[in-house]
Amino acid sequence: MANERDKIDPPSYDRMQILADVLAIVESDYVEPVETQALIEGALQGALAKLDPHSGYVPPVAFTEQVKAARREYGGLGIEVTMEEGMIKINYALEDGPAFQAGIRSGDFITAVEGESIVGKNLDEAVEGIRGLAGDPVIVTVMSPETGTRDLTVVRQKVRGRAIRHRVEDGLGYVLIESFNNTKLTDDLTKAINELKAELGDPLPGLIIDLRGNRGGLLTQSVSVSGLFLDGGEVLSVRGRQDVDTERYHAEDGELLPGTPIVVLVSPGSASAAEILAGALQDRGRAVVVGRRSFGKGSVQSVIPMPGKRGALRLTTQKYYTPSGKSIQGRGIMPDFLVSAFDDTGELRRRFREDSLPNALINIDASEYEEDYDAVTFPPETFPETEDFQLKTAVDVLKSSQYQTLLDAQSDLD
Repeated sequence: MANERDKIDPPSYDRMQILADVLAIVESDYVEPVETQALIEGALQGALAKLDPHSGYVPPVAFTEQVKAARREYGGLGIEVTMEEGMIKINYALEDGPAFQAGIRSGDFITAVEGESIVGKNLDEAVEGIRGLAGDPVIVTVMSPETGTRDLTVVRQKVRGRAIRHRVEDGLGYVLIESFNNTKLTDDLTKAINELKAELGDPLPGLIIDLRGNRGGLLTQSVSVSGLFLDGGEVLSVRGRQDVDTERYHAEDGELLPGTPIVVLVSPGSASAAEILAGALQDRGRAVVVGRRSFGKGSVQSVIPMPGKRGALRLTTQKYYTPSGKSIQGRGIMPDFLVSAFDDTGELRRRFREDSLPNALINIDASEYEEDYDAVTFPPETFPETEDFQLKTAVDVLKSSQYQTLLDAQSDLD
């Protein structure tokens, strides 16, 4: 039996013939010579761009380079640095990174790389010699307050960035998730929460999860991170064109912080995996969401190589849905408490979101989902510009009866 993709009905064939005729006329009559391959690739890109902003055609050469780049392993030392007094200052060293293993610690300074002084260079120039292929050694001259100056040979490794930043915020736990593109995110978050419990006591009096500006990342990490705060049950469903394409993802039994009040901070820059986490905790009545409506990236793209090494398609094949069955696409996650980070200008500032993009997929849920200006809480005129109004509001919510009121409102809405 022939594959469905191999069946071309007469009307489709006629339209393909029109495309071929147009290309032929352009090749022969356009004012300047054109490359046939470029025309065809442009036609493919244009056709796929009409579907949605995330679908497209990747030409053979570009696809080959992308595959190579994905396999290529560049290495680093696992450090976060700044320039101070003409030297590289170590602000943070990953515990499982090569620099930490070689004895480099936060507060140390790198003064030379491979015997060449970095004094007088800007930061990019200074760290250029540190970067290289994983497995290659590099000699760095390190100055430490306790041990003086010494040369260390550090073998570059493929290192991951820091996934979590955490601290105590006004007597509450605070974690900032920078990206879900980190296979150790769930482990790092678990460690951070345990450190907060050791400092504040168990159970934690409250936890703030900051997802503002988080562009998402790995679906697996969004599910496992959600599972830290849920006692089993659905985290999300991923649905395709056919019912058979539906996949459901569940949290494991046993949550890390049973009973601890949680506030999730979101912004128009919170997208994809960040929206999965916020939507799951909101839908399951496990957290109050504070901030501004999120980005609305609720679609999944598959990379489909074309036969004969003729490039690949990046094609939208599925959509994300929250546990209650609401599509994230175009709508995003609406906070339980709308709070602005900026002063009141008299109207809502226009934010760049998924539904701002050309040909964005329309959410079939036609209910009103725009932010209500009258419902937004703005910073008072006297609020210091150097402070974080949304974070302060999250703290106030957790420390007052407003938290339970907002949770109850979620149940009433459901």
